[in-house]
Amino acid sequence: MTQKATVGALLEGGLARVRVERVSACGHDCGECTLGCGRNEKSVSVLARNAAGALPGDCVTIESATGRVLGAAALVYLLPPLLCAAVYLLLDRLSANETICITGSLAGFALGAAAVAAINRFIRHDRPLEYEIISVDSRQRAQPGDETESAD
Repeated sequence: MTQKATVGALLEGGLARVRVERVSACGHDCGECTLGCGRNEKSVSVLARNAAGALPGDCVTIESATGRVLGAAALVYLLPPLLCAAVYLLLDRLSANETICITGSLAGFALGAAAVAAINRFIRHDRPLEYEIISVDSRQRAQPGDETESAD
């Protein structure tokens, strides 16, 4: 999976801190959207291997492992609704009334969401997503405050 980013600072060990603008899941310009999803102006700062020799301020293309991104997306979007449906069907098979089935399915959804959050915490600390700068799209002058820094 590739994304556009801006190099913020160079770090020791051939790494760079890059800022990635968050985009909508639908992949279009939210500023022009009439669906009301709103404009997302947040960015995420990540570390990337600087294989392309990018400098602070450069606009670059970064790449991450597509399989890990798709696996995480599948987990987030599928686990809660699957648990919701499974609990509902189980309670229905046990002849529970509809109120109990619905309440149980909501609890299953909440359990799935909590499981996703716990798994995310574990994966984020144990196996962070790795990024690599694969190309420099345009060279920019470094902004004041963008400089080489030492790795912590």
